[in-house]
Amino acid sequence: GVAAGLSQAQAGIAAAAFGAAAAASGSTAQVAAGAQTIAFGYIKPDIQARGATSSFVQASGKAAALQGFFTRFLFNCDQWDGYNAERKDLMAHLKSAGIRNVVALTGDLHCFDAGVVMDDHDAASPQPVMVDLVTAGMSSESLFTFYADAVGAVSPDLATLIYYPLSVPVSGVGTLNLRFNLFDYTMAGSPPTLDSLAEQARVRVRSGLAALGVPEAALDATTSAVLAGLKADPAFSTQLLGLAQQLAGISKNPWIKWASTDAQGYGVVTITPDGLNCVFKTLNRLAGNQAPANVIARTLTASIPVNAAAVTMSGD
Repeated sequence: GVAAGLSQAQAGIAAAAFGAAAAASGSTAQVAAGAQTIAFGYIKPDIQARGATSSFVQASGKAAALQGFFTRFLFNCDQWDGYNAERKDLMAHLKSAGIRNVVALTGDLHCFDAGVVMDDHDAASPQPVMVDLVTAGMSSESLFTFYADAVGAVSPDLATLIYYPLSVPVSGVGTLNLRFNLFDYTMAGSPPTLDSLAEQARVRVRSGLAALGVPEAALDATTSAVLAGLKADPAFSTQLLGLAQQLAGISKNPWIKWASTDAQGYGVVTITPDGLNCVFKTLNRLAGNQAPANVIARTLTASIPVNAAAVTMSGD
């Protein structure tokens, strides 16, 4: 590569892209693997280092439209983002007074979240002081939907920070059009596996199939068949999975242990001498005006041990 006129860095990326393509199975997967290696191994670092002045941003023809996305902004000013100083004061009090086992149980964010609150989120090495658990609403629309609508309307090119459009033909049923949720991985830093990526879409796939006329008795089996087909598709298993993993890799919210931004549901809390468990229960969506036969779609449990500002997730 260097002998052909490439820089050492360019030659390294070219070799890595070739290796990724060679390791993939099938021409479509090989092209996707090579392209992702170039995009995230060469283009992304350049944009991160140079921001709006990156030659890739300038060459996109959308430098003016992208300018605002290189500016730090507050996500939600009527929540923690808008009260950073007050949060620092509260966390400093808990920390200095040795007050442990503090867990906030909250809602009104239209999503599920589980994570920790740091003593100073601006510090180089922040320390966890308490645990924050947020439950979704049972009937209100999701945070994902709000942002998917807003970002898609402003800039379709940036929509992949929030969703990826998928059209899935289903034999005997029709075409299932989905906005596949990537917001979970933009928000939190847990990279998905192929199985978890597909499973995340189960509720939306089930709801979409119901809208296409699949009867309630066949919804769960048809949903599982559609998800199995997606996992077998190289475009899903390589391109979309790789994108979700890369978004998780650049997430700046390591204190969020889990986020489910496109959900309706509730949480059930149990406290014992050993700690606190919160079982988050995600609901299946209505099929038209009809309640689903299986109301609970999935459950995940947030576990907080006694005397520790930490949370682990387990379950489906």
